[in-house]
Amino acid sequence: MGIRKRLANRFEDFYRKRLSITKDNWRSYVRITPFVGDVLLGNFSHPVFGRFLRRLYKFEGENHHAGSVTVPINQDLNFVSSRKSMVIPVEKVRQLIKEASYRVILHRCICRDGYGCTNFPRDFACIMVGEACRVMVAHGIAREVTEEEAMTHLDKAIKLGLICNIAWTEFESIAKGIPKEDRMKYVEICLCCPCCCLGLRNFKHWYKTESLRKQITSTGWKARGTEECTGCGTCTTVCYMEAITVGEDGISVNDDYCVGCGLCASHCPNQAIVMEEIVPTKEHLLDYFTYFRPQISG
Repeated sequence: MGIRKRLANRFEDFYRKRLSITKDNWRSYVRITPFVGDVLLGNFSHPVFGRFLRRLYKFEGENHHAGSVTVPINQDLNFVSSRKSMVIPVEKVRQLIKEASYRVILHRCICRDGYGCTNFPRDFACIMVGEACRVMVAHGIAREVTEEEAMTHLDKAIKLGLICNIAWTEFESIAKGIPKEDRMKYVEICLCCPCCCLGLRNFKHWYKTESLRKQITSTGWKARGTEECTGCGTCTTVCYMEAITVGEDGISVNDDYCVGCGLCASHCPNQAIVMEEIVPTKEHLLDYFTYFRPQISG
């Protein structure tokens, strides 16, 4: 092992033990959140500094990776599929919660706290599943919940109109103090708002970089306009990916940028947007993690 690798490992161990997020230093992390989101993560696709930042946050490099898959959880949307056995996407999230051997809910959302969110409650935060989440409870930033409590929390997220991302990043496992040997033993069920989420604020920029684009996937659902579209443009204002344009014949969706969150469809005043299954949804949400597979049971 080279000197640089040894130093990196020592720093990671130090970070986990001394600097990881706890209830005592939560406010300190909140204060730096906008800087992390806008300056550091916001420059992941920078032509000069991008590669360094991606490696610093372990989104790239040997044996380093991250992954996120967006799930349209609003069950009231109009889902269109050629498959007779189509499963409403939110049921895939419920499957994760049910299969997990341990579940927690964070006390607060660090993104909404950091940006001072006024659109959604800051004390409504993400669900985490897997045995490694025990560390978060020990650090005082999360509470253990039952399967029923996690399901109820998910239902509330749907009512609030939040966006669901199933995510795992190595750097976040370090920041949460998870031991290296347990870093794969959890996954995040993120319940995000586009105004504050560090990821959603930057996805459209990250898509400029191929390595990042591969790590941000949809479950195969894409937005589609119907003949009821009046061209009001509401969808273009809520699409954080800037994937929608309005023309004379209604809306046009750039499938390369649409992650299938369903936000445009839920905000359409004329219910003129449907979610179409362009690619068959995989059997399990963890199947979308191509470089690795998080473990959430046992």
